[in-house]
Amino acid sequence: MRRLIAFLFLLTATYAAVPRTIANIPIQTPDRKNINLREYRGKVMILILFSTTCADCLQTVEMLNHVQADFGKRGFQVVGAAIENNSAYNVGPFNNRYRPSFPVGFLNQPEAVKMMDMPAGMRPFVPILMFIDGKGTVRFQYYGNDAFMKQGEKGIRAVADGLIRQAAENAAKAAAEKSAPAAPKAEPTPAPPGP
Repeated sequence: MRRLIAFLFLLTATYAAVPRTIANIPIQTPDRKNINLREYRGKVMILILFSTTCADCLQTVEMLNHVQADFGKRGFQVVGAAIENNSAYNVGPFNNRYRPSFPVGFLNQPEAVKMMDMPAGMRPFVPILMFIDGKGTVRFQYYGNDAFMKQGEKGIRAVADGLIRQAAENAAKAAAEKSAPAAPKAEPTPAPPGP
């Protein structure tokens, strides 16, 4: 599993600045509430940035519904944001029609560019998947035309499962270190009496 994650990191390193801290940008919902990604700290996340009119995006949303259902109890959360022009108007009907099992809102173009940490002038293919660890670090970022996306649900599950397992291992290690008794401090040895 670690080899797979290392290989996937190498693939993404040429396309996005990873690892990096996720941008603190609220995702607005159709009812004008905000999805704050910081609320999900401690959970492994996938943020999908998509277009409401894209067939590949819809297929990926449907895959993520299954992944959310299977991994949600393991400390996992999917969040979505529509990023096309007029996404503020399109996302409500999209949510009503397709009923994603995870929170979905929208970002305007400047917010989307900042969220993706994208170079100026780059026009990414959607959907865009950002795999975020429990500390809020974007570990992997894939665009719609990346080879990774051809793996479909199998690839998404493998990366998500690897990050969930890694988070569980780190939590167990931290708990063991915290509960381990501290080594007793050695008392200083008194100096021998002089002549």
